[in-house]
Amino acid sequence: METKDRIIEIAFKEFLIKGFSNCSMSDLVRETKLSKGAFYHHFKSKEDIYKSVIDTYFLSYYEQIEWSELDNSSSNEIEKIIKSFYHQFVPEIMKVTNKGMSSYFIMFFEAYHIYPKFKETVREIYSNLKDILEVAYRNEKSKNPSMEAIRLIAKYEGLIFWFSIYPEEEIDKLINKI
Repeated sequence: METKDRIIEIAFKEFLIKGFSNCSMSDLVRETKLSKGAFYHHFKSKEDIYKSVIDTYFLSYYEQIEWSELDNSSSNEIEKIIKSFYHQFVPEIMKVTNKGMSSYFIMFFEAYHIYPKFKETVREIYSNLKDILEVAYRNEKSKNPSMEAIRLIAKYEGLIFWFSIYPEEEIDKLINKI
């Protein structure tokens, strides 16, 4: 693993544990076991590294979705893609930290307020997904395509919330049950 990637992974864990406000650059440098010079070669400020952490552990997952490939898909096909996303997403996060999805949620909402690009991107992602689902539900003659789209998105986001409360449950079994 490259030094920059290692710094980002360690910083992710530290931000999960302490939050942005309670984590100092000194904490981050100490945890990486790098000299200050080596650390600052890659990141000039706590904000810089925080943005890289958010881009790596939050936005990169969402940006993997090819929205154009979902055009003209049925709601069932889109739901399969959403399921696949969560099958992959949760275990990836759990490999990095033992703090669970609850800490991930806390960091998500912290980033939503601290990092404007994150807020904009998340809103855009959910708007895109909702729009694509609305088209699918409209094509399927749903009575209320907008509410059906929101219901499907909420179903899977709720599952992630459930998993953060009950981390001992297996994500694969939960996804397959709903």
